[in-house]
Amino acid sequence: MRSLMRSLRPVRVGRAGAIYDLITTAAFATPWTATLVLGILADVHDKLGLAGDPMPTFETSHLLFVTLFGVIVTLWSVVRIMWPVPLLIAADTAGRAAFSTLFIWSLLNGHSAVVVAFLIPEVSWLIAQALGVRKALKADREGVPVPVPVLAAAA
Repeated sequence: MRSLMRSLRPVRVGRAGAIYDLITTAAFATPWTATLVLGILADVHDKLGLAGDPMPTFETSHLLFVTLFGVIVTLWSVVRIMWPVPLLIAADTAGRAAFSTLFIWSLLNGHSAVVVAFLIPEVSWLIAQALGVRKALKADREGVPVPVPVLAAAA
């Protein structure tokens, strides 16, 4: 645990996961773009005849919480892009486990199968990041030098 707390070794796959999260969730950060994305998801559900309940119409109260999620995940993504250290990537991996569990719960309770489009990448990033953290901590234990960031080397 101490090595997880102290390691400054970048987890490259963690940065990639953060970029994916930024691209996927930034549109949820405003009520206007969130409404657009949720409408697209509803159209996908309807046009493909997916299993589960159709996407509901989101009112102001719903959009408030959707956009709060969008803002927080967008900010968290930027932090991990800038500083993809094992501690932050491990925390994000735990968050991915929670998100995946909630996606599965929603599917088991009749939510639109459109959620599967979020569940599959979430589980994939969970596994990739967990392996990336493990690899970084192993390199620390073996004494492999921590790479110097390109920007720091140029300064």
